[in-house]
Amino acid sequence: MELLSSKKTLPIVLLIILILVWTSVWSLFKIAIEVVPPLSFRVIIGIPAFILLLILGFKKVKTINVPKGDWKPLILISFFNVTLWQVLMLYGISMLGGGRAAVLTYTMPVWATIFAAIFGYERINISIIFSLVLGMMGIFFLSIEINVFENIFGFLITLSAGLSWAVGTMIVKYGGIKSDGLIVAGWQQIIGIIPIIPFALYFDQNNFGSLNYIHFFIILYGIFLSSAYTYWAYFTILQKFSVNVTSISIMAVPILAILVDYIFVDVKFSWLDVLALIFIVSGIYIVATKPFNKTKKSVN
Repeated sequence: MELLSSKKTLPIVLLIILILVWTSVWSLFKIAIEVVPPLSFRVIIGIPAFILLLILGFKKVKTINVPKGDWKPLILISFFNVTLWQVLMLYGISMLGGGRAAVLTYTMPVWATIFAAIFGYERINISIIFSLVLGMMGIFFLSIEINVFENIFGFLITLSAGLSWAVGTMIVKYGGIKSDGLIVAGWQQIIGIIPIIPFALYFDQNNFGSLNYIHFFIILYGIFLSSAYTYWAYFTILQKFSVNVTSISIMAVPILAILVDYIFVDVKFSWLDVLALIFIVSGIYIVATKPFNKTKKSVN
C-alpha cells in the first residue's frame, strides 16, 4: 500500500513543484535581467540546460540521436519555442513586469488551439470560438490597465511571445516528431540559442551590471529548475496524467505570478488586472476541457 501510495503521490508532488517553478521565474527573471541583458541571459542558462537535458534523455532512452525526419519540425520548434518565445518573454517581463507578462503570454493555449484549427488539425467549434472571445476580452482589459498606447512596444512584444509559444506548441503536438521528449527539449535549447549568440555578443558586451549572489542564484535556478527540471517533470507528469489535467493545472501559473508580484514585488493591481486574469484563465479552461464539443475528433 505504501508503494502504491508513493506512486500516486510522486506525480502530484512533481506537478506542484512544476507549477511553483513556472510561477517563480517571472519575478526572478525580472531581477536577473536588470543586470544581465535578456539575450545573454538566455544563452547563459540555455547551453548548460542543453547538456543536462541530453544527459537525462540519454539516461532514459540510451541515445541522443534524432531521426532524419524529425529535424525539420525540430528546427521550427526551436525557433518558435526558444529563439522567439524565450527572448520575447524576457523583454516582455522587463517592460510589463512578471505578473502581467505571465497573464498575457498564458493566452498561449487559446492561440495554439486557434492555429491548430486554421491548419486543419482541430475543428472550429463553439468551445474554440468562446475561448477566443474570452481571451480577447482579457487582453482588452489588460491593455487598458497598462495604458497600451503608452506601452505599445512592451504589449506587442509580450503578446508576440505568447503567439510564438503557441505556434511552437502546435508543431510539437502535430509535427509528427517521433523522438523522446527530453531529447527534443535538449536539442531545441542549443538549436534555438545558436541564432541568439551573435546578437548577444554584439549588443550586450557593455550592458552588464554588477552581479551579486542573488543573480548567480537565479542563473543556477534557470539552468537546473526553469530549463532542465521543468522539461523532465512535464514529460514525466504527462505519462501519469491526461493532457487536460496538465493543461488545466497551467492555469494556476498566471494567478500565482500575479500574487507573487503583489506580495513580494509590491506591484499594485487593479480590478482591470483581475478581470483580465478571470477571462484569460476561463479561456484556457475551455480550451483544455472543450465542454461545448458535441463530438470529439482525434487527430493522429
